[in-house]
Amino acid sequence: MTSKKSVEEHLVEQIKKSGYPLEIEISNLLDKGKYAVFNTQYYYDEETKQGRDIDIYAMPLECHPSEENLAPFNVRTELAVECKKSETHAWVFYTRPRIPVSSIYMSGQYRTSVPTLAKHSEDSFNWLLKGDILDLLYSKFERIAIAYDEVKEKKIEKEGMNGKGKTASSRREVFEASSQLVKFACYEMHQIFGRIERFSKPSSKLEHIVVFFPTIAFDGDMFEVSFESGEPKLEKKNHILLLTHHRCPYCQKVESFTVSIVHRSYFSEFMRTLEADFYAIRERMLQNYDKLIKSVRETRERYESETREGAFG
Repeated sequence: MTSKKSVEEHLVEQIKKSGYPLEIEISNLLDKGKYAVFNTQYYYDEETKQGRDIDIYAMPLECHPSEENLAPFNVRTELAVECKKSETHAWVFYTRPRIPVSSIYMSGQYRTSVPTLAKHSEDSFNWLLKGDILDLLYSKFERIAIAYDEVKEKKIEKEGMNGKGKTASSRREVFEASSQLVKFACYEMHQIFGRIERFSKPSSKLEHIVVFFPTIAFDGDMFEVSFESGEPKLEKKNHILLLTHHRCPYCQKVESFTVSIVHRSYFSEFMRTLEADFYAIRERMLQNYDKLIKSVRETRERYESETREGAFG
């Protein structure tokens, strides 16, 4: 009996060290928040040429009260989450002042069925969308991380140090998680619009908009580092924005992504912030409805004109 108990205790101890309990905890929170939750969601990694998966893919189940008034716009707001845990390494993020324009930092996080014009136009649909509509939770942040490290919190034994005695780890948890999220976002948006193109009726007048929110849920210590007069200032945080870039294999463009790094203890509050954003996107579209409808029509007309003139040839 004693032997069996010690085995069970050992198993419980090992289970707690893994990231799976955190994934289940976050999934349960999203269930309670009325999301459709999909675990180990598949995507194809064009870089490694193999199938992979992310921990959580979720989308809100409840519609905006005025959703029907948004027609012909069909708006999808979706969440992709990787769950990470560390008892030995703190995540440290080096931040810089953030330009107060969300779209600069999230060009890869949204797609629309309205074509993008080859010739720049400030009244095109996509320009209006990113300028007037996508002013999201990111705008509340004055700083954004441009680099990061995973640093061992406890004193490293001599034999564990390299020749220079550095305490920075060789772990790549942040890199792997953020890379998976942006690859998944590119893949999934390509799949969504591929399905729309294949199954939409020619008579359909719907205009589709998809916005992704890539997120890492982290159970461990996380810090923001800024510099004042050359000296590092360290501050413990529960939500940090990380800027990353990825070359989309489908559109062949280098795009920007803002990844939210959210501490486990703050995730419920983060969900409330997301919900406010989901509503705000739709409210702003309603407020700018006539302007957006006019812009869709004019953008499509210009696109057809550009195509006839061989702008894409």
